[in-house]
Amino acid sequence: MKYAIISDIHGNLDALQAVLKDSENHNVDKYIFVGDYCSCFPYPNEIVETIRNIHDSIIVKGNQEDYLAVFAKQDQGTWIDGQLQVLYWFYWNLANKNHIYFSTLPKIISFNDGETNVTVTHKSSDLYGDIEYKEFGSGAVAKKYQNGFTSRDAILQDIQEYVRTNEGYKAAIEPLTDGVYIFGHTHIQWHAQHKNKIFINPGSCGIPADGTWDAPYTLLNIDNNQIHITERRVQYDIGKLRTDLKNSDVYKADPVWIGIALESIDAKFLRFNPFLRFVESYANEINDHMRPFSVKTWTKAFELWQAKA
Repeated sequence: MKYAIISDIHGNLDALQAVLKDSENHNVDKYIFVGDYCSCFPYPNEIVETIRNIHDSIIVKGNQEDYLAVFAKQDQGTWIDGQLQVLYWFYWNLANKNHIYFSTLPKIISFNDGETNVTVTHKSSDLYGDIEYKEFGSGAVAKKYQNGFTSRDAILQDIQEYVRTNEGYKAAIEPLTDGVYIFGHTHIQWHAQHKNKIFINPGSCGIPADGTWDAPYTLLNIDNNQIHITERRVQYDIGKLRTDLKNSDVYKADPVWIGIALESIDAKFLRFNPFLRFVESYANEINDHMRPFSVKTWTKAFELWQAKA
């Protein structure tokens, strides 16, 4: 069976549609969706409806869907900070039926294709701790590769070498049974194999963080217990994406966070973590201990961030 693996769409409808069209051209039998469907780009309900209408998909929740569940238990009158306005917007603008749908999604799914066991979850830390995230999370990759970036293949080769040779990583995955392990979260597309354990991260369909903005997804073909993996990158109209985002209601709700998203599009590496570190430093300098960050601190830090760029 041939699977299309798609993760971290983050509301980017144009990217999702491009990936789905490409996957149809590759005669996909089934889809695996790996979480973080809505936050950032302005099409939460369209994303959910698109996914829900794909027959017989395998779908798990991500950390963004968990945030929505947490928000449902909070007093909205306390939502006065600046930092989380983008998430509040998605909470308010997601249809109730889609809130309910997200609440029903599992965190992890395992199934068998022939004799091959496949496990799907949003974070690799759900499987073997955060060792891979520390080394090859989006922030670590940006710090390591952005200034001297040559090609995405260089990142892939380094990750594959890390999986083959790093003793800490090999110790972390040792308790796992043989099979295929699928996860996302880092926004870095990669796959690697150690003995009879195969690891697949399809990258972020909506906000890739590995040096190219073409939308990534991964094809997994399991045929008579033979496993073939193909990483795909799909081009679409990035200019339209930027224009739509700047004209969106979510941009009006949180021009700071969406401004960093626009920077990430241009940089082709995520700028969120460096910006959050910058805000933390600025808040400490002015003795502002409010967390999440206040509107005043959030917006002033963004002004200073842009001024130094």
